[in-house]
Amino acid sequence: MTDHPSLATAREIQARAQTAEVRDLLAHWISIHPGDRIPARADFDPLDIPRLLPNLVLTDVERDPWRFRVRVMGTAVVEAMGEDFTGRYLDEVWPDAGNQLLIRDRIAVAESGLPNYRYGKSATRFRLDFAPLERVFLPFAADGAKVDVILSAIVYMQAGPEG
Repeated sequence: MTDHPSLATAREIQARAQTAEVRDLLAHWISIHPGDRIPARADFDPLDIPRLLPNLVLTDVERDPWRFRVRVMGTAVVEAMGEDFTGRYLDEVWPDAGNQLLIRDRIAVAESGLPNYRYGKSATRFRLDFAPLERVFLPFAADGAKVDVILSAIVYMQAGPEG
């Protein structure tokens, strides 16, 4: 059995992740990974990682055209954004969504089946005054191949006194 490339990508991201939340989510995702295919959303029980729930977002993937509907949005993400987007499409929340990394990176995950990682300042505006953020997008595929849900962990880091 050959491992799916998403497993190696997740391990590489885990090795360079800055926050315990992202590392812990990656460890959990790796633990439920079947090896030869992408894990299914049914393999993931968020109650197994209760400490991470505030930082998680689940988005459903639609194709032709690409659209992403927020299924669940954790309280830390809601607080940072200033509102809860649960049940809404990201292109309804941000009219220029197609130009934003939060959409382009989700498309990359859906097309490739590989996790996607970012650390740094966000180009997307949010309510709170934060310095960098760290986030990972992890694919789920009911059939093991075609990504239908993306799990995200987003950690907002407050700016220090120097800004």
